[in-house]
Amino acid sequence: MKQKIVLTFVFLVDIFCLPSHAQTNVVGNLKKAIICLTYDDGLETQLSTVLPQLDSAGLKATFFLPSIQGSSQSVVIGQTPEAVLGWTNAAKKGHELANHTLFHPCPEKIGWDKSVAIDNYTIDRLITEVRTQNILLSLLDTTRKQRTFAFPCNNAFIGDIDYPKVLKEMGLITFARGGGDSNSVITDFKHLDKIKVPSWHVWTGTSLQQLISFAERVKKSGGMGIYQIHGVGGNIFSITPETHKAFLKYLKEHQDDYWITTFSEAMEYVSKQ
Repeated sequence: MKQKIVLTFVFLVDIFCLPSHAQTNVVGNLKKAIICLTYDDGLETQLSTVLPQLDSAGLKATFFLPSIQGSSQSVVIGQTPEAVLGWTNAAKKGHELANHTLFHPCPEKIGWDKSVAIDNYTIDRLITEVRTQNILLSLLDTTRKQRTFAFPCNNAFIGDIDYPKVLKEMGLITFARGGGDSNSVITDFKHLDKIKVPSWHVWTGTSLQQLISFAERVKKSGGMGIYQIHGVGGNIFSITPETHKAFLKYLKEHQDDYWITTFSEAMEYVSKQ
């Protein structure tokens, strides 16, 4: 009888000591939710506005880059163009430079020219682009040996070919980020497709409160939230520099609640769990 009572007590202790998010919260031990700031297309405003604001706040982010303007396209031939210098410095400061193909192919129906429309691509052409872009990125960031990936226009198919699977099998990418909306809060890590990780595509004019609200939903769920941002103060899908700076300030002030990290670091951590 005494042995049964002891065993029952141990069983009850085990039950009541389980973490409240035991089945979904992969960052339970850190007592934080994961936030990833990702930026697409290597836009000029990311070099002129986003990177200085991130560095000032002491936060790291992931930049999904297509082709980089080379020295032959510089204002003065023979001098390092601002884009090459800017992205090289970004990598040195700990930001992740990730693959977004070479020519950013998207569906023709949304306005893409035939020569760079995904509709006219073969899988071999896409593989060549991704492999070439990996080489270009390795020249900007010599320390990183593997690359994450984001689908241009959040499209993961060439015809009926699910091409991220091919890229993964060939060892050209490690993890891949897809699209989504403001409801794309990741909580089911067990069934997360690591080459189609959802993100919130932040649209033009998104407010500070909307950015914060998404983060707070991630915190409440004990999960992961990935922001997909483009222009800041210009270019496409633009939010204002003031909104972006204020949001970084919010994240910085709430680092006890959030682990703010790069996409690759977050996915490596999630995978190990």
